[in-house]
Amino acid sequence: MSTAPAPRSLKQLFTPPVGDRCVRCSQRVYQVEKVGPVNEVVFHKQCFKCCECGHHLSLKTYFTNQTDFGDKEIYCQTHCPRVSTHGYDARAFGIRSAMSAPNKGVQHNDLIRGTGEAPRIDSDAMHIRGALSAQNDYRRKYITKYDKHHFPAFLVNKTKEKLYQYQEELEKQQREEEDRLMKAFHEERRLEAENMEKELNEEWEVQLKELTSKFDSKPGDKKDKDPKSTERYEREVADLKKTMTMKTMRKKQAMSVKLQTKNQSETSTLVKKHSQQMLDLLHAKQEELKKELEDELRANGGIESDGSQEIIEEAITAITLPTEIPDPHPPKLRKRDLYHDPSVFKELDEDVFQVAEGEQGSFTELVKQLTAHCLSDLQKARAIFRWITVKDLNVMEFDETIQQDTPMGLLRGIKFGTETYHTLFMRLCSYAGLACQEVKGHSKSVGYEPGMKIREDTFQNTWNVVLILGDWWPVQCNWGARHLVLNKDPKDRTSHQPRTGDNSIRYQYDEHYFLTDPDEFIQEFWAKEPDWQMLERPITLEEFESLPFVRSVYFHNSLEMAEQYKAVLNTSSKGGTDIRVNVPEDDSDDLVFHYQLRFADRERRNDVDFAGAKLERFVFQTVGDSWVLFSVHVPAAASYFLEIFCSRIQEGNKIGEDPNASMQPFKLKCATKFKIVCEELSGKMHPLPSCASGEWGPSKGRRHFDLVAVTHPAGVINVTDQVEIRIQMKRPLLFLCKLRHNEVEESARLDKFVSHEVNRGTLTIRVTFPFVGQYGLDVYARPEDASNVHTMAHALKYLINCTAVTNPVDVPSPSLSSSSSSSPPSSVAGTLTSQTRTLPQNQRKSSLATTGSISIGPTAAFNELGLKTITHKEPVIDKVDKGGNVSVEIASADSLVFTAQLFRDPDEEWHSKVTTKKGSKKYKFSVALPKEGQYRLLIFAGKKDEPQNKAVIVYVYAIRYETGDDSKKKKGK
Repeated sequence: MSTAPAPRSLKQLFTPPVGDRCVRCSQRVYQVEKVGPVNEVVFHKQCFKCCECGHHLSLKTYFTNQTDFGDKEIYCQTHCPRVSTHGYDARAFGIRSAMSAPNKGVQHNDLIRGTGEAPRIDSDAMHIRGALSAQNDYRRKYITKYDKHHFPAFLVNKTKEKLYQYQEELEKQQREEEDRLMKAFHEERRLEAENMEKELNEEWEVQLKELTSKFDSKPGDKKDKDPKSTERYEREVADLKKTMTMKTMRKKQAMSVKLQTKNQSETSTLVKKHSQQMLDLLHAKQEELKKELEDELRANGGIESDGSQEIIEEAITAITLPTEIPDPHPPKLRKRDLYHDPSVFKELDEDVFQVAEGEQGSFTELVKQLTAHCLSDLQKARAIFRWITVKDLNVMEFDETIQQDTPMGLLRGIKFGTETYHTLFMRLCSYAGLACQEVKGHSKSVGYEPGMKIREDTFQNTWNVVLILGDWWPVQCNWGARHLVLNKDPKDRTSHQPRTGDNSIRYQYDEHYFLTDPDEFIQEFWAKEPDWQMLERPITLEEFESLPFVRSVYFHNSLEMAEQYKAVLNTSSKGGTDIRVNVPEDDSDDLVFHYQLRFADRERRNDVDFAGAKLERFVFQTVGDSWVLFSVHVPAAASYFLEIFCSRIQEGNKIGEDPNASMQPFKLKCATKFKIVCEELSGKMHPLPSCASGEWGPSKGRRHFDLVAVTHPAGVINVTDQVEIRIQMKRPLLFLCKLRHNEVEESARLDKFVSHEVNRGTLTIRVTFPFVGQYGLDVYARPEDASNVHTMAHALKYLINCTAVTNPVDVPSPSLSSSSSSSPPSSVAGTLTSQTRTLPQNQRKSSLATTGSISIGPTAAFNELGLKTITHKEPVIDKVDKGGNVSVEIASADSLVFTAQLFRDPDEEWHSKVTTKKGSKKYKFSVALPKEGQYRLLIFAGKKDEPQNKAVIVYVYAIRYETGDDSKKKKGK
C-alpha cells in the first residue's frame, strides 16, 4: 500500500487541488468519472473499491486505515485495518490517547482504568470504541482539502472547552455593560418623546388661542362671536389639527432617525471595545493552554513515534490565533485562490443551517456551534457570514418583553435598530478569534443612478474587513443577505430557516459579497480612508462616481467592459453611442441579455414611449461569440438611462424533451446601467421595426432551439430585391415568419412577401421586398409533435435593409391614427443612422390653415371622447411669451392618456420641447418653442388599457412665434 507523510501544518492544507490521476490505476481522471478527493487523492468510479477484496464502495460505505494516517487506500468495513487485539494493552500507543478522551455517554468498566496489570483489550472495548468513534466523526466531518487533520480531536476539543469557559465569563460581564447601555437608550427615547409631546401641546394651545382670539375680536353680537357656532372657525380648527398631526409625524420620524443613528454609533463603539476585549482574552489564554495541550499530546500520543512532532504542531496551530495584525494592503491572492467554488463549503453551509434552526443562549454558544468543525479562519468567517445571511434578521418578530439571556435576546439590537449586520459580524468574529474591522464610506445603493453626485450625508455605508491568511478581505453581510419569501402571509413566519420539504420560503444569498476582490468591491463601495480601499492606487470620490454602475450579476458571470466606459456617456451629434460587453467564450451560449431605455428626467422617468414608438426600438442589441453589443440612437435631445440585464439560462428556458412543455420566462437581474446624454441632435432618428423585443440575429435561436444559421450569422442583412435565409435545425419544428415595416401598420399586409419551407432538417426563408426600406423579420417556432394548443415561442429575428427594388409593389399606407410611426431608418453594419425626411412639394405649405393633409382644430375623435378645451378655444395661437413658452389645457376623463408632438414648418421635429402633465380631470401641455417660426402641435389621446400606438389625433394647434425684435425691424422698414 502506498503511503504519504502527513502535512506539517495547516498551512500545507491550502495548496492547489489534488492531482488529476487515479491513485489506484495512475490514469487521468476526468470530472464525470471522478470520486473524491478522499485522503487527498482521487479515484475513478470503477476504481473506488476495497483494495483487499475488490468490493465496489461509495462515499457513504468506504473506510480508511484507522492505524496509519499515511495510508491513502480505501477499504470495506470487513477489511478496514483496526487496532489488533494481539500485542496491545491499555499502555499501547494510540490506546493511551483514546483512554483520555471524553466519554460518549457510555458506562465504563473500572477494570479498564485499574492500577494493576493492564488487561488485554482491543479497539471494540467499550471505552476505546467511543473515543475512536469521536475521532473518526471529527476527521470525516468534511472531506474538502481544507479540513484534513491528523491530531487527536478530543484533546483539541478539551482545550477549546476551557477557552469557551473563559469566553462565557467575559460575555456575562459584557452583557451587563450592554444592558446598561440599552436601558440608557430606552430612557433617552422616553425623555425625547415626552419633551417633544410637551412642545407640540404647547404649540397647539398657542395656535388654537390665536385662532380663537381672531374670531372673538370680530364685531357683531355675542352669537356671532361664539367660535363654536362659526363654520369657518370649525373648518380652520380642523385644518390646524391636520397640520399639527403632520408636523408631529415628521418630528417623530426625524427624532427616531436621529436617535437611531446616535444609538448605532454608540453600540458600534461598545461592540468594538468588547470585540477587542474578547480577542485579548483569547490571545492571553492561548499561550498557557498551548503548553497544556502539548504536554497532553506528548503524554498520550508518544513523541518518540514517527510523525508525532508534526501532529503536535498541527494540533497547536488549530488553536493558535494570529498575533500580528497587518496594516491594510492589497491582498496577495485573488478570491478564486482562497476557494474556487462555493460548493467546497456545501457541508459546512448545511451545518450552519442546522445551527440557525436551533436556539442558543449566548454568543459563545452560538459561535461554538458554528465553528465546531472549522479548522481555518476561512471556514470560521464563512460560517458566520452564512448564519447572518440565512437568519432573516429584518423580519424576525421579537417580544417587547424579551429577556436578554434568551436566544432572541442576543439579537435585540437588531430589533431596536441599535445594532446592524456589520456590528453583529464583527462581534461574532471576535468570539471566533478572527480579526475584523469596520470600514465607513459610500456605496451605489438603492436610489443611486449613474451620474449622481454623492454628498457627505448621502449614500453612506459601512461594511467589514476580515483577516484571512494575512490579508484583509471585504465582507458585506447586508448586501449578501437576499431573502426571497414565497409565502406572503405575515403571520406564518414562525421559522426563518430553510427546512427540508418546506416550500413556503426560499432563500437566496449573494456569494459575491463574501471576501470580494478589492478591485471589484470598489465599483460599488468607496472607503473614506484610502488605505481601506486596498488598491495599488486608491481612487477619489469623483473617480468612484464616474465608474460604470455594476451589480453582482456582472461579476458572477465574469463580464467585462470592452472599453473603459464612464458612468455617463455622451452621444454623437446623430444621437448614437455603443456599449460592448465582453462575455466568457465558454458561457456565450449560457447567458441571455436584455435592456431597458428610459428617460432620466423626473417628468418622464416612467415613460417608455416616444412619439408613439417604444424607446426600446431605438436600441439595437446583437450577440457575438464572446460579446454583446448595445447600439443606442436616441430619438430626441435629452438624458436617458440604459439598464442592461443578464441571466444564466436554465433548462426550462430552452425547448425540452417534452414537446408540450412551455418555455419558462427569464428572471433577469440588472448587471450594469449607464446614463446617456444627448445635448444636441441633428437630423431625425427613426425607431427600428416593431418586432419582438430583445436581441437581433440568430444567436437566440441557437441557445433556445438548437437552430444554427447556415447563411446569415449576423443580425443585420443588407440586400436588394430579395433574400434567402437558411437555418439548420436539430429536431423537427413548425415555424411562423412575420415581416415588419414601420409604414405598414398591419403586418398581415406583408405576409404574401415572405414564405418558408423545411427540407431535410433545413429551414429556408424567402423574402421578396415590395419597396425600399428597413424591415424586421420575426421567426417563431414550436416542436412539430406538440399539441395544437401549444403556442409558438419567438426564436429569432433579423434586421434587413433593402436598398433597391426592381419592381416596387404598392402597399397601403397606415391610417392617420398611426402617423406617429415615421419613415424607415437606414442602417449600416447593425447601427442606426439619422435620416432627414423631405416632405413632398405639395405639403410644403406654411399656411396655418392646414398641416399636411390634417386640418387644424378638433378632429372627430375629440368629440367622441368627450374632450373640451380649457385655455385655447381657437386652434390658432399667436400669443406666445418672449421666451417662446405657451401652455394648453384640455379637460378629459381619467380613463384617457395623452401625448403630444411638435413640428416646425416645413419639416422639423421638436417633440422634446413638449411636456405633458396630468392633473385632476385635465391634461396640461407645456410648449417651449426653440426659435421663431410656424409650429403645429399635435395632441394624441387613447384609453389606458389600450396600446399607445392606438392613440389617435384629437386636436391640432397652429402656433405662430415671433419675437418683439423682429416686429420692430418690420416697422422700421
